[in-house]
Amino acid sequence: MTSIVLQTAGLIAVLAAVAKLVQSRHSPTPSVLYLCGAIGSVGLSAALVATSSLTWVATWEPVPNSGRLAANMLAVVAAVCVHGLLANLVHEKAAARRAMRLQVLVAAVAAVCMVALMLAAGIPFHPEFLAAFADRPAVAAYLTVFSLYIGWATLAFGWFLRRYISQTDRRWLRAGLRTIQAGCVASGIWAASKIAAAFRALAGHQPGILDPIGGACAATCVALVAIGATMPVWGPRVALPFAWLRAKRLAQQLRPLWNRLSAELPQIALPAGMIAPNAQFALYRRVVEIRDAQLLLRPYVHPSASGWARRAAEEAGLDERAAHQTAEAARLVTALDAHAAGHRHQPEPDETSAPYRGVTSDTATEARWLIEVGRAAERSAIVKTIRDQARADLPTSPA
Repeated sequence: MTSIVLQTAGLIAVLAAVAKLVQSRHSPTPSVLYLCGAIGSVGLSAALVATSSLTWVATWEPVPNSGRLAANMLAVVAAVCVHGLLANLVHEKAAARRAMRLQVLVAAVAAVCMVALMLAAGIPFHPEFLAAFADRPAVAAYLTVFSLYIGWATLAFGWFLRRYISQTDRRWLRAGLRTIQAGCVASGIWAASKIAAAFRALAGHQPGILDPIGGACAATCVALVAIGATMPVWGPRVALPFAWLRAKRLAQQLRPLWNRLSAELPQIALPAGMIAPNAQFALYRRVVEIRDAQLLLRPYVHPSASGWARRAAEEAGLDERAAHQTAEAARLVTALDAHAAGHRHQPEPDETSAPYRGVTSDTATEARWLIEVGRAAERSAIVKTIRDQARADLPTSPA
């Protein structure tokens, strides 16, 4: 089962690297190339280190455990690429090249040590490498060098990503970076489990549960990094059906408020022949039409409506959000009554007639806000009381 998981995760990573490379083929920056190299190398490493893959390679490899050594070297290459990505994100081009020369040197020393230790161990191929040979000092040292280097590289990268997660406002990029961070944590756990298992074996004990934990963490790391790196590309497409359903639901919930406004102000509605191309645009249109109605109604807002609503909200113990929604609803219903009566309260509207400006400008957030305003206009006892007070100031009662 572990072999299937590793091979599947490795295939996902390789395909993700190819997809990212194809996507960036017109402007392959060093950062993108290093990222693709890291994902592709770690994917090949995961697929090759699977027990079934190693068993197949062992039938023709010239030196025992060459397949395992090659898989581990690919992981070292992936770690070097991670450092290359970091260097190019943090430094200018010249400084990045200098930093990479040091990293390549460190990686080369680690790789030479690993080759020397593997050859010095003089062990035959065995599918359960850790359980069979970790009690030998050369093998334990090999596992320690390899695990320390990979764990350090991935954890450093995961820590560095914090800066970019806090700086970006792109939803899917942020989600992808967090997914990669989770993969880096899995890599750190893998490294710790391998080192612990090696020292446990040196003490004369079997690795026990540490071995399957390491395999599971390796597969998890590869899969999460591959998924996270490509999430900004496929995430929005996967989310489209959910976005459509959300937009349809919000538009339906906005309908009562829109019906009320468009009945009094039919000019806010776009011509019936203009069909929205999708649910998101239909929701956007509804929000814009409601905001247009609020703009047209500003001269008709009762000048005391905001003050009455604010005082009543404080007395009722409403939180800030509910208080602003209640005030906006009060302004809206008093303006509708005044418009129906043909009475302008404010020839030159001031801030007391303006809609609340503390709402995020994305369509879904504005729609949710207006839905709550519409509900307050229909159900709030505070709004009903203010409406009755405002009606008393009209020259004639609305029909």
